[in-house]
Amino acid sequence: MKFMLIIILTMSSMGNDPKTIELKIPQENKEECLKTAKSFDFKLSIPGVVLSMKSRCEPRKDKEEPGVTQVET
Repeated sequence: MKFMLIIILTMSSMGNDPKTIELKIPQENKEECLKTAKSFDFKLSIPGVVLSMKSRCEPRKDKEEPGVTQVET
């Protein structure tokens, strides 16, 4: 797999600090990655709650592994 789909998910509710999670999903090629990335961009606002998701494609770095990590905001 030559590309990595990076998905950034941010969640917050009133009175709490936002939490951000980064997901890395391997993709076979750039076209597949870009097509998949388009389906993950959205923002949902419900009174008191905010949920947003952004995505991008990057060339896969040497020995980079798929995974889920919490990102400091």
